[in-house]
Amino acid sequence: MTDSVTQKPIAGARVTPQGGLRALFTRCDANGRFQFQAVPLGEYQAAADQPGYMGFGQPPVAVRLSSGNARAQVHILLPPRGVVSGRIVDSADVPIERMTVELLELRAINAKPASPPAIMRDPEFAPRRDTLEGGELVVVAGAQTNDLGEYRFAHVAPGTYYVYAWTDEGPEDHEKTARRTYYPHALRAESARPVAVSAGQEVSNIDIQAIIQPYLWVSGHVVPPVPRSRSGSPVSTSAVAWRPKAPAEELSPGFFTDDAFELGNFLPGPYVIVAVTTDQSHTGHPLLAGRRTIEVPDKDLDGVEIPMQPPVDLKGAVVFDKTCPAVPVSIEPSFDTGIASFNQLVRSARLGPIDPQVAAAATGTFTLRSLVPATYRLAIHPRPPRTATNLRYSVASAKLGDRDVLRDGFEVTGQPPGTLRISIACGGQPGAREVAR
Repeated sequence: MTDSVTQKPIAGARVTPQGGLRALFTRCDANGRFQFQAVPLGEYQAAADQPGYMGFGQPPVAVRLSSGNARAQVHILLPPRGVVSGRIVDSADVPIERMTVELLELRAINAKPASPPAIMRDPEFAPRRDTLEGGELVVVAGAQTNDLGEYRFAHVAPGTYYVYAWTDEGPEDHEKTARRTYYPHALRAESARPVAVSAGQEVSNIDIQAIIQPYLWVSGHVVPPVPRSRSGSPVSTSAVAWRPKAPAEELSPGFFTDDAFELGNFLPGPYVIVAVTTDQSHTGHPLLAGRRTIEVPDKDLDGVEIPMQPPVDLKGAVVFDKTCPAVPVSIEPSFDTGIASFNQLVRSARLGPIDPQVAAAATGTFTLRSLVPATYRLAIHPRPPRTATNLRYSVASAKLGDRDVLRDGFEVTGQPPGTLRISIACGGQPGAREVAR
């Protein structure tokens, strides 16, 4: 067994032939050699593991032992992992202790990693931090600074990364609040500097100068005033905000008194604010909703008005290809979970899931009711009868105007966005997406 970069033998590496009825393992000698004796004939996969190397996740080497080939020679190459290290300091070069530092990897939206994660963290549940053109930044490793402000990521797979520092421990003096900062000194992901790591490379001095800025507050009220429930049941209004193209940034919880609101933890720049008024006697039933984009200056912003109006209804129609007999179609919208702040609004306002609608085969029309300002995704399911075993129904397109919303969803900003037209095909036509019955 050898190092794939230096071609030197790896002493002490653990080797396991996967297969057979009993577990076997051995370790390499000083020359990187290993041997298994009296192994039953059969098929095996030789896997290796050694601290500092990418053993986990590497494809094993296939080995077949037969009566005509009872002795097999195996050469295993292990690529070494890299290291990323640095310090987190303030503008006076004073180290910041107990800062959380994260290693981020740029991936296509909803893509699985091409290589194993750099730390023991399930990539399926790795949280997103920000989006960049062409993908999303996903957390693959985490560390915390020591008393010298130092951090270190060991066992980093070769690749290109972004480094990000943040803390939940705000000092009592909010004028000295350390903001979430990308390497080397950036608030936005698009201004961050990527860090390239080769196999076995130690990349040091990745120092972040944390940006120190005070909390900024945004306050205002909704227009018109929040209505009082005719049934006497409680009425509640909630508001949240997020930065466009940065849905992972979390803001402090908002405060709402009657028609007035106050939200904290802003940075200078553009934000989207959404407010929803719900009748708490009907779980998740919205009465009014509003959305506004604001520009936060370098000081608190007061007097923001959010125009409220009843939720909108989206009308739609289903059209079948000429070869397709018309059948009922279920259309189920859901909130786009890419915006963490909006998920908080859903919970605080007690907005329940949106009821799916069924377009009847006779008319092909439907209405999605009570949509609040948000981004939605669609689940569309044709419902052919069980006797129609010779037909494969698929969703060819779902369009609002000229825009196909199957992949990216659609946005409601306070006005009906148009008529949703869904096209259904049969027989797995090119470009169609088959829907399992």
